[in-house]
Amino acid sequence: MKKRTENKLKLHGKTINYSMSLKGWSIVIMPENILIDNFHHDFSHIHPDRKEIKTEDLQSILILVIKHVNNNKCVNYETLRKELIK
Repeated sequence: MKKRTENKLKLHGKTINYSMSLKGWSIVIMPENILIDNFHHDFSHIHPDRKEIKTEDLQSILILVIKHVNNNKCVNYETLRKELIK
């Protein structure tokens, strides 16, 4: 049996989908389709280059993403990436 929780936030016209399962977690920012997760690797990373990010847990990264969207009223991939990378 798979245990998976899925949640959705709507913020400034963006939808932030986040989920957690036994194998890991993921955050997807729509409509930009930005993926941040820790599946298939032993570290948290942002796609497409799978660059390692500075924190490992879903909640901390979700807070950083929410702050980014609130501060900018949009999602700037390069800025968000710089905020997340080690």
